[in-house]
Amino acid sequence: MSTTRHGRFIAALLLVAVLALGSALLAACGADDEAGTAGISPSAVAGGPITVTDDAGVEVTLDEPAEAIVSLAPSNTEIAFAVGAGSKMVAGTSYDDYPEEAKALPKIGDFANPNVEKIASYSPDLILAAGGIQADLRTQLEDLGMVVYVADPKTYEGVIATIEDIGKLAGTEDVAAAVTDAMKAAQADVRAAVGDLTTATTFLEIYSEPLMTAGKDTFIDDMIAIAGGENIGATAGSGFPTFSTEVLVQTDPEVYIADSGAMSDPGDIDKRAGFSELTAIKEGRVYVIDDNIIARPGPRLADGLRTLARYIHPEAESAQ
Repeated sequence: MSTTRHGRFIAALLLVAVLALGSALLAACGADDEAGTAGISPSAVAGGPITVTDDAGVEVTLDEPAEAIVSLAPSNTEIAFAVGAGSKMVAGTSYDDYPEEAKALPKIGDFANPNVEKIASYSPDLILAAGGIQADLRTQLEDLGMVVYVADPKTYEGVIATIEDIGKLAGTEDVAAAVTDAMKAAQADVRAAVGDLTTATTFLEIYSEPLMTAGKDTFIDDMIAIAGGENIGATAGSGFPTFSTEVLVQTDPEVYIADSGAMSDPGDIDKRAGFSELTAIKEGRVYVIDDNIIARPGPRLADGLRTLARYIHPEAESAQ
């Protein structure tokens, strides 16, 4: 064989080998795409950043799904576990009590006074903070190079959006979608059950001494409206204002609901001074609700919404 023909033969063999290798690589990539991307963030699969806008109006971006998460609020911890990111939690607060696994997390302090140095010691790639009392904490954490997502939803649908965002940031959208689908179903069921009924004036007690309620621009106010109630607490302003007994007697709610939990014990409401004249007490429409399903912005608000509807419109219970 001549040198020229020999060279052409070797070149042809090399070309065939390269083409075969390319085909094999493409086939392998295709198999990986089909078998290995279930439940993974589309952004993570594409290799692009994950960006969401938190409740403070700030864009939060991660290059890839979070693998080390610190929560600064019990509600955020609950959401993280609910969306399938419990294994990624490296620390939480001393108030974290749900689910049971959350109690075993290392603690960075309480909700009001988280320890910045301790937070940093866990080298988190995502911090789930809250609004209000933690508003000034964001700058401190970001100055240390940490990524912060602030969860501070003002409506029931806002809570759903927060859960979706945390699912995206953790790369567990599929699990988060199942959670939010259940919350959306509860909302649809309640709206259908109470939609044609007359609204009932409702007062929801957050604390008894001093008397505190849920005002405007809160997810509790929104939930009362969805459940067919007219929130008397909204007349006192936004957030969680104090409410005078005198005004309560004047407005005379048809339904009185008090939350109860680790931070609140309503006791015997009907025995409080001045309360005996309330229509809600006279007609036996005073209820105590677990604060975890009404005051903690997380997945269990679906249960809270259904419970509110039963209390405010017991006649619609069979339709829920």
